[in-house]
Order: sequence, then structure tokens, then C-alpha cells
Amino acid sequence: MKKHKAAKHGINVVWFSCDQDNCDYKAKTAGALKQHKQHVHNIKVVWNRCDSCEYKVMQAGNLKQHKQRIHNIGVIWHQCDSYDYKAKQAGDLKRHKRTQHPAEDNNWSFNEDGGVWWVEL
Repeated sequence: MKKHKAAKHGINVVWFSCDQDNCDYKAKTAGALKQHKQHVHNIKVVWNRCDSCEYKVMQAGNLKQHKQRIHNIGVIWHQCDSYDYKAKQAGDLKRHKRTQHPAEDNNWSFNEDGGVWWVEL
């Protein structure tokens, strides 16, 4: 609970300061500071490399998405209930439903000009 209060509400925050020269960055969590050092100062960077091409990335989740999108490795297909449409990523199916089936979704709202607004509930 202490971590939540500090991170989300700024209560009793213990700041983690970057120890690199000429850097004033401060973070609320050690993990955020570690990520800062990796991205900004290239300290302790661990590259996740694709074994099918030259692609490399810091975040393992991004490598997983790359393998699914580019090499069809580990793909779990997300099927549309209404059309013969399937997507490799859940977000792509969500975008398809939002644009192709707006009447089926309660998160849609239409404005006076006939434009569509997406509202996250």
C-alpha cells in the first residue's frame, strides 16, 4: 500500500535519483530509474534479439509482438464474431470492431455531425 500511495498519489515519496553526471532525473520507483538508465544512458541494457532476423529490442513483450506480426511465431488468432476477419493482435481486432461494427458496441457515441466518438468505460 505504501508503494501505491507513493507512486499514484505522491504520499511519502522516496525519490530514486539518477547518479549519472549532469542528469537530474528522479523516479518514484527503482524500476522506473532502472528503465531510465537503460533508455537514456545505455546502462545494463539487455537486448532481446529475434532469432529469425536482425531485429532487437529492450522489451521482451515487443519482441513477442514482432515475432507474431512479422514471422507468425506464437500467433494466437483473434476472430471477429461477425465477419471472416481475424487478427494477430487483440488490439487490431478491437480496432476492427470499432470501425466496422460500431452499432454492436455500447462504447460508441454519435455526435450531431454524424461523427463517431469512442468512449472507454
